[in-house]
Amino acid sequence: MGYSFYEIYVTSQRAFSAMGFPHGSDEDAAFIISWLELNNFRGVSLLASSIKELDQKFEGILDIEDLSKTINFKNVSILMKGSGLIDFMLSKTVNKKKISVKIINCKKSILFLPLLYKISKKINYITFSFCDSNNRLNTYELKNKKIIIKNKKNNKLLQNNEVIIEMQNNKENMNNINNNKVISEKEIQKNLSRSLEPEVKSWNKITKIANKTFVPESEESRNKGAGGGDAND
Repeated sequence: MGYSFYEIYVTSQRAFSAMGFPHGSDEDAAFIISWLELNNFRGVSLLASSIKELDQKFEGILDIEDLSKTINFKNVSILMKGSGLIDFMLSKTVNKKKISVKIINCKKSILFLPLLYKISKKINYITFSFCDSNNRLNTYELKNKKIIIKNKKNNKLLQNNEVIIEMQNNKENMNNINNNKVISEKEIQKNLSRSLEPEVKSWNKITKIANKTFVPESEESRNKGAGGGDAND
């Protein structure tokens, strides 16, 4: 069965709310999951596999003294801390031409990509690199909401669960565009017009959690205003 981007976003947002994410953070996390699903990064499956580490364990506080020092995420999910870090980095680019941050103990690093795409019209050039479980170095270059994807052998530049993000306000050209996969705004708009088909088991799992946000029908809930009764009753 197919679903729209909006259906996946709303169901994800409700699931995050049921798992204790505060307002605002649940919306940021839902955007990450639905954007990844839209662009064939299996966002729904990533969420379903993270439920145990997320449910009622929200921890969004960032302790950053200096962006030049390595940031330790301590294996806390990007779905909790990622948005705060990217917003903080963006605020610092006002006074600096280039910012580079290294993050360690950062699982499922691909969760950063939607957040970086979202701000890519505000920053001239962004690079995002991490090592995956197959020891490949994944690098994403972003400019004007266009993403170039590069994969190559890691050569020990980064360890697993390590991430490097760079933001530049200098004019920078995207390199080697012809030999790499590109995600463009045009492609994303095309994806929005089609039905998305998340992995069924994962979708059912997050839908079950999302349904916890519905108020069970009872005499007490009706007295408190739940349901569709006459407002003048």
